[in-house]
Amino acid sequence: MSTFIDEILADIDWRISELAQIKSIPIKYNFRPDHKDIHIKYAIPAIYAIWEGFVKNCFTIYSNHLNSLTIKRTEISTSLLTHRIDSECDLNNPRQNFESKQKLVKIINNLLVDIITIKPSVPTESNVNLKVLNKILERFCVSKLDETYEKGLNKLLRFRNTIAHGENSISVNMPHVTEFIALIENLMLDIAINIETSEKDESYKNNSTKA
Repeated sequence: MSTFIDEILADIDWRISELAQIKSIPIKYNFRPDHKDIHIKYAIPAIYAIWEGFVKNCFTIYSNHLNSLTIKRTEISTSLLTHRIDSECDLNNPRQNFESKQKLVKIINNLLVDIITIKPSVPTESNVNLKVLNKILERFCVSKLDETYEKGLNKLLRFRNTIAHGENSISVNMPHVTEFIALIENLMLDIAINIETSEKDESYKNNSTKA
């Protein structure tokens, strides 16, 4: 019987295969130099899409696993409960009028049932840099990643945003593709490790109810 971590690892394997194809296609099919340059340039948004897709799918899988544990409201960690409420209510909304505040209270009241169900969604903000990633990890009570990834992710985001917005101010070459692929592969594996460790430690529970 496969576990949630098996599902995450299978997703990683698929994404690594996709990344390998992105890297090998120009060589395999002996592209003309100008065609190769175009492929390399637009490989960057594709690499980012694989990365953001992983983050979304990974936490969908983990959310489904947490839901299978039927975590009680009296057991769930404050961070995870806050994520559950925020995913429905958008706690960043200031809600100036009383009517909107009443709606908020009604939604929260309906959410606070005996068994908490985690909504399988994460706020990627369409720009998953280290800061955004660590906010997501915090919501799920998973250990954050260290700053060694910050520079690489910021660089990937800068390249991706420039290309995706139709600008031509950045020169992209194959070493960039290789660099970003290695970055994403390492990130995916480290996230999987941290999620597995946090689940074993029952970090999704508040301290008073851990075994």
